[in-house]
Amino acid sequence: MATWIKICGLTNLEDAALAARLGADALGFVLHRESGRFCEQSTARAIIRDVPRGVTTVGVWLAEPAEVVSETARFIGCDLVQTYDPITARALHVQGFNVLPAIPVAGEAIGREDWRRFLWSWGGRVLVDRSRAAPKQSTPGFLAKVDAWHDRVTTLGKTQQIVLAGGLNPENIRAALDTYRPNGADVASGVESAPGRKDAEKLVRFVEEVRRWDATVGSDVSAGSLSPRP
Repeated sequence: MATWIKICGLTNLEDAALAARLGADALGFVLHRESGRFCEQSTARAIIRDVPRGVTTVGVWLAEPAEVVSETARFIGCDLVQTYDPITARALHVQGFNVLPAIPVAGEAIGREDWRRFLWSWGGRVLVDRSRAAPKQSTPGFLAKVDAWHDRVTTLGKTQQIVLAGGLNPENIRAALDTYRPNGADVASGVESAPGRKDAEKLVRFVEEVRRWDATVGSDVSAGSLSPRP
């Protein structure tokens, strides 16, 4: 009965443990080597082994081929595989992996035929990410774009669980939740002191803001439901 919170870009056990203690539903580890939040495979594996039961672990890749992602995912032992590539997403899904497809708000990725084919048969969570290859813009611009994409994704034949990502922080998360009622929220840079290092105060405030919103407004729809919030 709560918004699904994913804390992403984790690179060390201390930050992961704090996020879990605060009640994050999912912890994300970026395995794309060129990212400023890249987490070594051995480090991700060690952290994931210490994650409390009930907290979902997510390996995050950009456009690596399915064979690379599958091998690494098995090694680190993550619960979910997040990828920005529809071909990889489809291949991993067929192989039996739990997939979190991530679609960039920038450009027209949702109009690409390969994404459309994948999403027509998809009834799970879809991460809508404003940050990937997107120019810097104000929060209202981001939210307006996400609103349009939410409509386009959720009309693809299957109801989707929208996870909002990119540009979120403790100051704007309640506005995003109030306006768009996503099923989940993903935060990385918005709760950092430096790339890959979390700011404990910001992390606490972000989770508190989401849970406060859940308690007052968002308890009408379960984060596990396949139906988007009205």
